[in-house]
Amino acid sequence: MFKKTVKILGMRISLLLLVVILLILAAAGGLMLGYGILGGGNPGRVFTPGLWRDVMNKLNP
Repeated sequence: MFKKTVKILGMRISLLLLVVILLILAAAGGLMLGYGILGGGNPGRVFTPGLWRDVMNKLNP
């Protein structure tokens, strides 16, 4: 009984971890795609703090 419970719990945790990793990758890919292709900028620049500071300054006058 204990081994079965641990196995099920391990599978659920690994599935949850997989979903979280996929969500992070999808968000990063979407940011790079949106900034690089739609925005016409360098896709790698989307992760720099300066860009986000500029964005926040534009959103909060």
